[in-house]
Amino acid sequence: MNVWAHDGLLYEVESGYSLPDDAWRYELAGISGAPGTGPYLVVLIPDATPDDGPFTPKRAEHIRTVIHDGRTPWPVLLRFVDLIEGSGDVTHGPGATSNVGTPTSSNDTWQFADRRFAVNSYRTGDRDAWCHELYEVAPRTSGNNSIEVRIPDVRPADGPFVAATADRATFTAHGAWTLPWPVFRHFLDVVEAAGDLVADATTAGRPKPLPTP
Repeated sequence: MNVWAHDGLLYEVESGYSLPDDAWRYELAGISGAPGTGPYLVVLIPDATPDDGPFTPKRAEHIRTVIHDGRTPWPVLLRFVDLIEGSGDVTHGPGATSNVGTPTSSNDTWQFADRRFAVNSYRTGDRDAWCHELYEVAPRTSGNNSIEVRIPDVRPADGPFVAATADRATFTAHGAWTLPWPVFRHFLDVVEAAGDLVADATTAGRPKPLPTP
């Protein structure tokens, strides 16, 4: 277990094999607020050989991203994604369904297996931020589930959008939702490709882990 600190808040990160899921589990949870207030994010990488030998990750199209209500600073989310991808557990092979759409930043629809997702990009009504949003079209559940990345505007009342630095951007989940990893990861790529995130020299986009007691 690791504890990360960012902007006065603490986040717990765990990684290990989950027997009930037959998968390697990565978990990010906010621990500064009241229990259940989030954020909470789990990535499950299924084991291709659960009954035989060491963990063998299935390809990326089988990975599940489980998202619950809560807001995560953009640098913390990137650090979590780096941890997962740096492990070598996210693999691609011939025929892998890794390209789920064209990386455009507005009014786009992606198809993944039998699921369809919509992406929007817009300036919020109060003009204080630029928002990138992903939600499922005709979702399997009745909940109003979506994820968004919000980038604050440093001059909300004066002219065109001027992005704040990336350390002030946030990733917010609404509802409880399970996304295919390729869709989740592609959404993050689209947000970064849009050019709205301004690098911050003081954080380089990554929080530092706290010393282990």
